[in-house]
Amino acid sequence: MRQIAVPNFKTPETGYKVYQRFGGLDLSTDETQIGDGRSPKMVNMISDSGGYPELRPGWRALHAFTGGGKVNGIYPFRKDGGTQLIVHTGGSLVRLDPAKAGDAGTGEEAGYTETGLLTGLTDGKSGGFFFGGKLWILTGGEYLVYDGETAKHAEDGAYAPTTSILRGSANVKSYESVNLLSPWRKNTFVSSGTAADDFLVDTGKIDAGSTVTVTYADGRTREITDDEWNGYKTCYDPETGKVTLGTGVPPAEGQEFTILFKCTTDETAADKIKKCTVFTTFGVNTGSRVFLTGNPDHPATEYYSGLNDPTYFPDNQFINVGTSNFAIVGYLKYDGELLVVKEDNRQENTIWHHTAEMDGTTGTALFPLREGVSGIGGIAKGSFQTLRDDPLFLSPQGVYAPCLTYSYNMMQRNLQCRSERVNVKLTQEEGLADSVSAVWRGYYLLSVNGHIWLADANQSRDGGGYEWYYWEGVPARVFGVDADTLYFGTEDGRLCRMNNDMLDEEGNRRMDAYSDGGAAIHWEWRTRMDCLNGPTINKTLQKRGNGLVLKSMTRSSMELYIRTEKDPAGEFVELLYADRFDFNDVDFSRFSFNCSDTQCMVFKKKIKKFKFIQLVLKGKALREGAGVYAAALYYTVNDYAKKKR
Repeated sequence: MRQIAVPNFKTPETGYKVYQRFGGLDLSTDETQIGDGRSPKMVNMISDSGGYPELRPGWRALHAFTGGGKVNGIYPFRKDGGTQLIVHTGGSLVRLDPAKAGDAGTGEEAGYTETGLLTGLTDGKSGGFFFGGKLWILTGGEYLVYDGETAKHAEDGAYAPTTSILRGSANVKSYESVNLLSPWRKNTFVSSGTAADDFLVDTGKIDAGSTVTVTYADGRTREITDDEWNGYKTCYDPETGKVTLGTGVPPAEGQEFTILFKCTTDETAADKIKKCTVFTTFGVNTGSRVFLTGNPDHPATEYYSGLNDPTYFPDNQFINVGTSNFAIVGYLKYDGELLVVKEDNRQENTIWHHTAEMDGTTGTALFPLREGVSGIGGIAKGSFQTLRDDPLFLSPQGVYAPCLTYSYNMMQRNLQCRSERVNVKLTQEEGLADSVSAVWRGYYLLSVNGHIWLADANQSRDGGGYEWYYWEGVPARVFGVDADTLYFGTEDGRLCRMNNDMLDEEGNRRMDAYSDGGAAIHWEWRTRMDCLNGPTINKTLQKRGNGLVLKSMTRSSMELYIRTEKDPAGEFVELLYADRFDFNDVDFSRFSFNCSDTQCMVFKKKIKKFKFIQLVLKGKALREGAGVYAAALYYTVNDYAKKKR
């Protein structure tokens, strides 16, 4: 008897997968193993106010410097309600002033005029800080100060300490320490009332050719040179340091007067400060002193200034941190302490801690140093920032932060990685030591080898660290931040800024903001490579039930591709449009009546017998935005995968 096979009329099992609550990149493992909300590849995206990925704003060039040198530092300086831009470009320091008034955010720059401040400077990346209403800049070869009008070398007019007092009496004693930045110093003397007295300065010599200034108690001053023989017969002897006031009316007996003189005892003393490249402020309960380090000749030595005076660095106020074999890379402040981070090594502690206290006997400030954790050190001087309350630095193993943890009611200090999900690519970048950073709008930006990595503090941080994003096409050599404005300088001598200010009347970003110096921004975003309900089961994507929820913008278009394990390159599906009607920017070739902030874009594509599937969105149109809120796939379950022969 012949048997007839009865077809299986059972309804196939179906599945419906929704991807939403998107975060940042996850490169920590294979793209099939990451969470549904993160992407294995995302280029030129940033989080919106809700944390969803959208196209980053572009940038525009504001000024090309006449010298054509590299931009080495950008320092916004606020004065009289406005902002000046002080820029270190090539070997010059210049001030940029708007050529004419312009409306902020129009995208039509008014232009700038250059005012030269200083020339002949070191042509390398610089750093700057604000103190006492002035801007102080370290170039690695010079120490500069700008007061809002003029710039000068900090040693010009630096503090001249009074190194000894009451000379000429039985109570003579040393007072202040010599200033590394300046060969000028003062001695105070007590007069015997005799005009012909000679007064010997504490150094026993005076620089020949310099001018000695005598200041009396009543405010009178007298300038003396070493070859002067006037009616008063005043002079000084450079070889012995003897000052003769000569005949005339002498100071009254017992009256004090001051002699200001120049004595160079170490030609290289000022270089100890001028060659520094790393700085911070710290003090007893205040940031009242400047700490400097990073001198390549003294890589593990730090110098700290006198109280509230960045021009006074006493020659005895220095601290050697660990061995000189491993350089100090940067400073961080945490839990009321100053943290000194040394370069990565396996010999000594990489983190050291300063506290600040007053000596109860002498009344001087002390900064005790103790060892901290070891194992993770810094690699880039330009990577040190504080993102909200989180101090960050770049190490060869990724971005780390010092933390306090508690175990069995005991406080422990350690370092936690903040970049676990992107370390596999970040740590392989070339030129990590040359990276620079900035904190802007709740993001930590790290520019490495022409790329920018962003850590987002606007979203919750978990055990893997921050949500991270990756940018290309932003040629930032150095950064400068002024409130919400992010400036950057380029290798070819241009000053640029991000287009986040280009908004319409309703606060929405205009489409001309999506341009990198006039060029289109290429972007990409992917879902995870998903096995849906099992890696060993064949599935079929149905034509109905698939779609994307996109952010509506005045103009928004993107290409949709679908990747499977059988088609790693991805198959083009269709070009999607998420345009929104805008009275102020109408394109009749793509006219849309849509006024909603979101659009659900349904796509029809049937793919048979796949095990893994991934959605890929790409864009390359000029002056168009993009944003993604959700994605959905509707599929049927087929049979179990068979062994390939």
